[in-house]
Amino acid sequence: MKKYYLCGPTVYNTPHIGNLRPILTFDLMIRALRYLKEDVYFLHNITDIDDKIINKAIEEHKTEEEIAKKYEKYYLEQLNNFNIEKPTKIVRVTEHLQDLYNYIQKIIDKKHAYKINGNVYFDIMSLKDEYGKISHQKLDNLIYDELEDNSSLKKHPADFALWKETKIGVKYDSPFGLGRPGWHTECSCFIDKYFNGETLDAHGGGIDLIFPHHENENIQHFAIHNKEIAKQWLHFGTLNYKNQKMSKSIGNIIYPHDYLAKYSADSYRLLLFSSNYAKPINATDEIFNANETLINKFIGIWNKSQLENEHLEINYNKVNEIAVYTSKLDFAKAFKEFIVLSKDKNQKGTFFETLRMLGFAFINKKITTDNKKLYQQWKEKVNEKNYEEADKLRTKLIERKLI
Repeated sequence: MKKYYLCGPTVYNTPHIGNLRPILTFDLMIRALRYLKEDVYFLHNITDIDDKIINKAIEEHKTEEEIAKKYEKYYLEQLNNFNIEKPTKIVRVTEHLQDLYNYIQKIIDKKHAYKINGNVYFDIMSLKDEYGKISHQKLDNLIYDELEDNSSLKKHPADFALWKETKIGVKYDSPFGLGRPGWHTECSCFIDKYFNGETLDAHGGGIDLIFPHHENENIQHFAIHNKEIAKQWLHFGTLNYKNQKMSKSIGNIIYPHDYLAKYSADSYRLLLFSSNYAKPINATDEIFNANETLINKFIGIWNKSQLENEHLEINYNKVNEIAVYTSKLDFAKAFKEFIVLSKDKNQKGTFFETLRMLGFAFINKKITTDNKKLYQQWKEKVNEKNYEEADKLRTKLIERKLI
């Protein structure tokens, strides 16, 4: 069984389409692996308690649970809207507090963590030769992201919180005191629990998570199991819009519901499939429109094939070849073969099977018997040279987006 993990969202606001890039890319990869008969266990987390959630709850005069549930619901709806297969298991922080207590205690017992008041910190210097291997940085050059009240008492500035004593918002009564778990500990705890400490085949997340998040995940796993947490790290590039990273302050954010009001989910899948997963995508309206046009072209080929009741052969070796490239996230080779197929009239069956393997939604839409009859009636009127009636039927076919 292949073991895959993808860092999920902290549910305190509405995600933009760039936030969907990691999980949709995972979807392409895992669909391809499963098509190749690989057994894949895909674990995905949702951070449903965090300082950002606490601050949002205070701002909106709501509970942290209300905030988290609201934005989690939206996120999960987008998985459905963008035809993303649900992970094997989705895990939430608030449902695994006891597991987190046990996990933190393991690190303390291994002498790699220490307490200060109601906080528990990881002791970086206890594994100084291992820390920095994910981000390929030296300890002395690292910039640390946490400045707690106890920072002056920590053994080293890079020591990060496994458990945080909090003064505002919801507090959990742990063996270490009232507070909440540290963000970096959640993912490594889930991986430890659901994969029994085994090394992942692949661990994914946004490129901004390399340091400190993934670095800190890895060192916690190493502290307990004396081995790295993953064989392969997959870090996904940003989705920029008009040459700028999507940002509320700039005002260039595109939310999923706004995207779907103008374009199809399949066109976004095509955008990611045609891009290097690790590099930024500099999207523009022209690029979005071009992808939508190409998807509509594919839909036209698919519809006509159904309307003509074409008998199509499938070259499964070619589909498997594209699946292998996709499973390795070698989208350049996969997309090249994909486009060649799309232009070959003798390979329609193979092209359609490839679309199905890659998770394009339109390929599962079957034309009804009534619409097929309407199409045949139109052809008959054309053959009879009854162009007036043929034009009426053709208008109906166009309205139904069949031709």
